[in-house]
Amino acid sequence: MVYSNASFDDSTFGVADITAAQALNPFHVQTYPSDLSDFAVSHNGKLLMYHGQQDNQITSFSSERFYNHLARGMTLQNPQIDNFLRFFRISGMFHCNAGPGAWMIGQASSGSSGFDPDSNVLAAIVRWVEQGIAPDTIEGTKFVGDIEENGVERKRKHCRYPYTNTFVGGNASLPESWQCIQDPLVVTRQIWR
Repeated sequence: MVYSNASFDDSTFGVADITAAQALNPFHVQTYPSDLSDFAVSHNGKLLMYHGQQDNQITSFSSERFYNHLARGMTLQNPQIDNFLRFFRISGMFHCNAGPGAWMIGQASSGSSGFDPDSNVLAAIVRWVEQGIAPDTIEGTKFVGDIEENGVERKRKHCRYPYTNTFVGGNASLPESWQCIQDPLVVTRQIWR
């Protein structure tokens, strides 16, 4: 797609090829924009992202990196990015679902029938768009054996970035034993970028 030369040897692929591909951006496939001002301001768009912190296919740092890249590239100031974008790091979630954590947040594949905006990502964004109530937390649930009928094993409120759910004492299976605290590692990672 980048070169019209059918004899391109992919074993020689390097930085020059990446630069050429980014400049060409064939079919507008680039998925790493640095500015969504038109979406946010002109269209009053809302974006809710989440990423499992035990994702075994895509590192969870890629979504954090994208959020920070977007915050730096936007014409808006960083605190204003929360007016249209909320990013949640879901502790104990594998790739989009499953895992040892309280990963069930209303994904279509989870089988849960609840539509509470405090614990369902689709309901949360609907409420944000229709009522202007942006989510600060999304409550996740871990069912025994990952089967809803078996009952609840634990619940946890997942915090919007750059906050992280931090254990403050008590029964770790209860959401009130956790608080959203700004992640000190986020500040460190932002300094080194």
